[in-house]
Amino acid sequence: MKGANAWEWGGLLAAGIAVRLAHMWQWEQSAFGEVAVGAAAYYAGGLGDVGWQSRLYAALCAVALQEETGLWVLRVLQVSIGGLACVLVWSIGRQLFSPAVGRWAGIAAVLYGPAIYYGGEITPAVLAAFAGLLLLWGLVGSASMGPLRAGVMGAVGGVTALVDFRALFAVGAALVWVMQGSGDRRAGCWFFAGAALVLVLGGAVWGWEGLVPSISGLGLKEMATRTYLFWHGAEVLGDIDPYRAAAPSWMLAPLMWRALLGFPFGLVGPLALVGFLVAVRGEGMNRYRALPLLFVGAWMLGSVLEEASGRSRLSAALFLLPGALAAIPLLLKKRQRVWGIALALVLLAANFPIAAGAQSSHDTWAGYAYRELDMNANAIAAYERAIEAEDAGIRPYAELARIYFDTGAYEHAAEIYHSLVQRHAVNRDIWIALAESYLRAGRAEEAAAIYADLVAKENEPSLAGRLGDARAAQGALEDAIAAYQTVVAVWPDSHRVRFQLARTWEQQAALDSAAVHYGIIVGLAEWEGLVGWRLAQVLGRMEKDNLGRIEKLLRDVLADHPDSAPALLCMAGLLHRTGRNEEALMHLQRIAAMHPDEYRAYGLMESVYRAMGRPEEAGRAAELYREKRLRQRADRRVLGNLEALLQGGTP
Repeated sequence: MKGANAWEWGGLLAAGIAVRLAHMWQWEQSAFGEVAVGAAAYYAGGLGDVGWQSRLYAALCAVALQEETGLWVLRVLQVSIGGLACVLVWSIGRQLFSPAVGRWAGIAAVLYGPAIYYGGEITPAVLAAFAGLLLLWGLVGSASMGPLRAGVMGAVGGVTALVDFRALFAVGAALVWVMQGSGDRRAGCWFFAGAALVLVLGGAVWGWEGLVPSISGLGLKEMATRTYLFWHGAEVLGDIDPYRAAAPSWMLAPLMWRALLGFPFGLVGPLALVGFLVAVRGEGMNRYRALPLLFVGAWMLGSVLEEASGRSRLSAALFLLPGALAAIPLLLKKRQRVWGIALALVLLAANFPIAAGAQSSHDTWAGYAYRELDMNANAIAAYERAIEAEDAGIRPYAELARIYFDTGAYEHAAEIYHSLVQRHAVNRDIWIALAESYLRAGRAEEAAAIYADLVAKENEPSLAGRLGDARAAQGALEDAIAAYQTVVAVWPDSHRVRFQLARTWEQQAALDSAAVHYGIIVGLAEWEGLVGWRLAQVLGRMEKDNLGRIEKLLRDVLADHPDSAPALLCMAGLLHRTGRNEEALMHLQRIAAMHPDEYRAYGLMESVYRAMGRPEEAGRAAELYREKRLRQRADRRVLGNLEALLQGGTP
């Protein structure tokens, strides 16, 4: 008999693993195979914007998900854990009811669609379900609860609570159950000690605030809604749609209600409840059969306080599978067949599958996955589908606009941001992104209006700097200077704004002011290559005998930036001006070798050659100057037309 049992649970384990591997293979064919999305993005990639997270599971992911392994290592581990969970359901069913119930409950666990689906996700759902089943299995198989067993079971409960905080309520229910039923209060104390030891260690490592989510402002209406969703069984998540993860899902379609052949929690829960009630009437209800109901009630309480997703419901569903399977033959007995069939039909009608509205969220995460894979065209299409949905949030707009912005399609980015601010109440970062898109798209007036409004509301110097950029782009240089001066007066270390102020003074021919501000930042290593030659130009335009200072500036720049074309050009001009034409020619030839499209070098080269008495070389340089200048103008026109096409404008 033991050999038959071994073959039975071994077959269930193999079948559970095989089915989950088949689903994982199908999952790998989609964009979601290589990129973790939804709540899994936190555990695999560090995106912490999806609510409470399991610190223990995050630590396991950090160990398992190395660069050389990828997501498949953790998924294979979870497939194995999912198979073991099927064996635990089989064993619990045998102990609580009968070998036949255990067998069918194990088969149901193998084919339970949500358990298969969550096995492919990088989330703690499967691990939490396995740990909860292990705790339940250890308790229902305890004819007597000695100190060692009680302590071990308590530790298992503590680990389960670290994986999923909902287990805290189940551990509490188990503690009461052990203390009330064992007849020995010492067993309850050992159980409590085991759980407390694990939880204290977890709190010391990750902090107590990481063990339980913060709960605030939860009203009765919201709790009632979550209770309904939990009991009803909305198996489609709110972040991604499992049926669209791989198109089409030939495995999940029949096992998660798409083809009406599966069994969501909306049927498992009521059937299990009926099974236990029938057991009370007919076969006797003992304290062990009540334990799964206590676990489910505790798990539901935790889910109502935080969320009612399929992940939170998975453990509860597996707890109830044996009771649900035990209910079916009891309801089909001759004396109960009529009302049993009627009850089954009522349950079927009342628990017809519902979806949790994953359309916009699914497309948003699809866009995220495609972008991670550098498939921007697919990402744009996914984000566009997401923003067309009625429940579209801020994220798909912001991500789509960011793609357009990063690819230089600033007009499109501005349109998306504009749609976003019209549809949603957005934060200042979105308004700043809209203004930046306007500025890059050449719509300086609209950018200036937004920046002026933000400056008036927030009185933040950095925004005044961007307002100055917008005013400068409008051609309102006096207003730009006023905005820049506001920033440098309050925030002297704003070197970017000071640089822009100096350039604006230079455009205004206020050379003394430009030289002062360039001089403040020219000594900074990160600015020297950009500012040094500009300061040299300004000093050269000033009517002062400062050629020695100019030459020193340029030599300092070239010492650290020997390939700087503007600095080389300025130095060549200075050397030509002071009669050192041979040295000037060396700098110009260096520019021609490194920057062959710098046409200004050939114009100066012509003058140098003529001064050296080499008219033929001067003629060739003049010809190259004209040729390269015309080519650069043509290239600019082509690029301008292409940018206009990308932005949806007209050339």
